[in-house]
Amino acid sequence: MNNFPQQNSLLFASFECHEYNTDLPVFPVALHWHYYGEILRVRSGALKIQRGDQTYILSAGDAVFINPLVSHAVDFAEPGLAAEYVVIRVDLEQFSEYHSYTPDLRGMLLEAEKRRLPMVFTERDLHDKNMDMMIEQCVQEYKARQYGYDLKIHSMLYLIVISVIRRWISRGFVPQNYNASIDPIFTLSSYIVHHIHEPLKVEDLADYCGLSYPWFARKFHEIYGMSCKEYIEKVRVRRVEHFLQFTDCSLEYIRSHTGYVDCSHLVRDFRKHRGMTPGQFRKSCRQDAPGKDTFLKSIDTQEKNG
Repeated sequence: MNNFPQQNSLLFASFECHEYNTDLPVFPVALHWHYYGEILRVRSGALKIQRGDQTYILSAGDAVFINPLVSHAVDFAEPGLAAEYVVIRVDLEQFSEYHSYTPDLRGMLLEAEKRRLPMVFTERDLHDKNMDMMIEQCVQEYKARQYGYDLKIHSMLYLIVISVIRRWISRGFVPQNYNASIDPIFTLSSYIVHHIHEPLKVEDLADYCGLSYPWFARKFHEIYGMSCKEYIEKVRVRRVEHFLQFTDCSLEYIRSHTGYVDCSHLVRDFRKHRGMTPGQFRKSCRQDAPGKDTFLKSIDTQEKNG
């Protein structure tokens, strides 16, 4: 781990989609790594991308795929040359959720990294496979955050990854169950997301990773930049937010599906991270929603969120 530049961002869901430009204070992006993957597509202008030991100039319409733990940086293609670009951050563990005849997609992506298969795609490459449209749709869905946006993005990410793998297959890559073993602590983010409704204990997660509690706590903080308890708390608040925005479920129902022992703990954590109560957040969402009467009614409607 000490061979890698510092990681500088976290992912509290299966994916995130963002828009950036070279005028933002975060630009240029220094060399860094993280435990999730990224898709970066240039909308306009050009960017210089350092990916591992290679440097590329990406023009408008081009994209680069960045696997977990691969160091990378983003800079001006030429001094002062403006550019706009989008970034999709994705936890590759989501690609091992479904059972079918296909091998583990995550494993194939990591194997492709070992084989140094092409991870940069031109505008023509993307357009021929409709990947340019799907990447942009992911970003727009994420911005609008309308009901079902997560399912639509999840589906499009699968289509994008399959298109990439098909391109490699056309060049001789053979899909199979490659040995994609990875330290379990790097897959823990996905495990937490999928088990957030359970009363997760840090000690149990340390056992899951095969580590003693002190070593686990130290290693988790090194990778994720915070304690495991803090990370779980943030994931829970994100899940509560989703329930409040898109359903009419009671606070008790939400508590039972987000791993909280009682509603008071839920309200405390939510106020801590969002600066308002769950009820205030739900009210603000409905005031801002384009279709104020389209929220789902749950089967549990006797108690409303106060």
